[in-house]
Amino acid sequence: MATEYPEYYLYEEIPVVFIEPAEGGLDCLALSKATGAFERDMRFVHKIRFGTTAEIWELDRTEFIQHVEKYRGEHLRGDGPAFALYETIKALEANAQSQRKPLSDAEAALVRTLRFESHELFEKSLREKNLTGTPATPGSF
Repeated sequence: MATEYPEYYLYEEIPVVFIEPAEGGLDCLALSKATGAFERDMRFVHKIRFGTTAEIWELDRTEFIQHVEKYRGEHLRGDGPAFALYETIKALEANAQSQRKPLSDAEAALVRTLRFESHELFEKSLREKNLTGTPATPGSF
C-alpha cells in the first residue's frame, strides 16, 4: 500500500512533516524555532521511521496545527495579530495554573479556536515572506 503524504508527527515537542515533492521521493520538514517556518531537515526521517527512544506521535492535520501553534507561541517572539493571540492563550493558561486547576471546557475550546486563528495569521505572514508554512497537500512544499 502506498503511503499518503503529508504525514504529520510530533518528535518530542517538534512538529515534523513528511511530504512527497513533485519530483517524487520523500522530504522531511521540521518547524524552525527561529522563524516558525517549516525547513528541510532530513535527520528526522531515520529517527521517526526506524526508531529511537524519543517520544513520537503521528497526528492528523487538525491536531498537528494545534501543536504547531503551541510550539510557535512558546518559542517565538514578535509583534502582530498572531502574537497577540499567543499572549491571550498564555494568559488563559497562566490564570488556570495560578488557580491550580485545568482549563475549563470553555477555556480549552477557546484556546483551540485561538490556535486555529493564529495559525491562519502566521501562515499568511510566512507566505508574504516566501517562507514555508504547514504543508497541506502532496507536493505543497
